[in-house]
Amino acid sequence: MIDYNRQILALNDVGLEKLVREWVDKQTNKYKSVKRFAGAGDMGRDVVGFSTEQKHESRWDNYQCKQYNKSLPTATSILEIGKIIYFSHQGNFILPENYYFVAPKGVNRNLEKYIYNPSSFKKILLDEWDNYCREKITSSFPVELTPELIEHIENFNFSSIQIIDLDTIVSDQTFRPVLVNWFGGELPQGTLETDVPDEIQSHESNYIKEILAAYSDKDKNVYPTYKDIKGHSSFEIDFDMQRERFFSADAFKHLYRDNTFQKYTEQLEKQVFMGVHPSLMNEYDNGYQRMCSVLSQAANIEPTGKLSANASVMVKQGYCHHFVNGGKFKWIK
Repeated sequence: MIDYNRQILALNDVGLEKLVREWVDKQTNKYKSVKRFAGAGDMGRDVVGFSTEQKHESRWDNYQCKQYNKSLPTATSILEIGKIIYFSHQGNFILPENYYFVAPKGVNRNLEKYIYNPSSFKKILLDEWDNYCREKITSSFPVELTPELIEHIENFNFSSIQIIDLDTIVSDQTFRPVLVNWFGGELPQGTLETDVPDEIQSHESNYIKEILAAYSDKDKNVYPTYKDIKGHSSFEIDFDMQRERFFSADAFKHLYRDNTFQKYTEQLEKQVFMGVHPSLMNEYDNGYQRMCSVLSQAANIEPTGKLSANASVMVKQGYCHHFVNGGKFKWIK
């Protein structure tokens, strides 16, 4: 079993930033784009998630990564907050919507008290500016606490400061695929919710057309639309099962597209494709036989890779209908 705690703690500063950047990049429901600001001149930014296309001119979050061999000190954190507020005051960007300290070792008790009491964080920054920030924000000149800067500090939402420690990283389900990608291990089993709509959807047209053609090829009757198989002793039930397979694969692809890496879903899809292709190319009396043979073969495929344990029989069979939908397969030669 992979010890993620040990692996994360073994990362250097740059490694932690890259790990966090990959995690933020996966949060497509929150961010339009991600940028890692490395080295001198970062103006208090490490990893930034931009919520809109306007980037720094609109909502954004800052992930400040601190890989220390002890808990994050109070002085370091106050300086970092002072820095981001100062450079925002200088017009480089608007204030961040959320500010995260990514500190695997956590923060010290004193800093924790300030973070969980936002008004006290603001007070210590204002009262102790000369001690924590004045000479440390830039080496070029001291940064004086002017009335204008005080007003900008007052405008900062200190309740937006949050802690992401080792426990948070390891337990966060959105972080797990990144940890698996970096260090190995197994992906968590996702909750697959297969919702088969009553009405045929526009993106189903190709594979449904091929299914109806396969039915026609079997019993030599013409079925122009799915409504024409209503009441059929075999095809009506079979058709419903085929749609359930299609939407099982559809739900699977969406679930793991959003929660893991594209290379894993592509690897699984390729293995299913390669596994059923010989069955597709065999000779059959009709297209219905070909479809049934291919689906049977799909059920027996035992793929390898990160998603192998997550792909059910219906998902693997549903991929075949997706191949048809994409023009890769046809049931009628």
